[in-house]
Amino acid sequence: MYLVIDSLTVAFPQIVGSDYLGTLTDTCFFIYDQDTEPKRCFIQDDSQGVKHFTVHNPTGREVHFLAIDRGIISGKEDQERCDCAVFDQKTFCFIEIKVVSDKQAGVSNRKAKSQLKATILYFQTRVTFTTKRIEAYICVGRTIPRPAKRATNLDERYEFEEELGVALYHGNEKRFA
Repeated sequence: MYLVIDSLTVAFPQIVGSDYLGTLTDTCFFIYDQDTEPKRCFIQDDSQGVKHFTVHNPTGREVHFLAIDRGIISGKEDQERCDCAVFDQKTFCFIEIKVVSDKQAGVSNRKAKSQLKATILYFQTRVTFTTKRIEAYICVGRTIPRPAKRATNLDERYEFEEELGVALYHGNEKRFA
């Protein structure tokens, strides 16, 4: 497991001494995308606070959180990137959160796919993944928990699974088994 963290630290030395990478053993934790400065994702410590994405970890093993947008990739860099990632020794999950109305969901969905794809391609050139599985999560809409479902659209599946080797999901929950 630490090979992924070592690879991340080599690729993104700004991780060292920052709060961009965290390790949790909680059986459930939440991520929120802060809309005020510094406008990046954090672990939600406030039980009454906004929860955009839920991570279930029933075995209590080490799960890592990585802030990507305005974290390891600064807001000054002119490139598309997703919000964050969560990972354990088996699975690495890229996450893009869009808090929008239902009317904006289609446009936001396309933008989220573009951001996820750009981030995955960027990481694949810089990081050696030792996990067995890479996943991408599009979390568009409300903060009400929605279990993630694998993409059923054949174009989406081809774009992510065949071209990138990544399973694409829609929803705002990840369960580590």
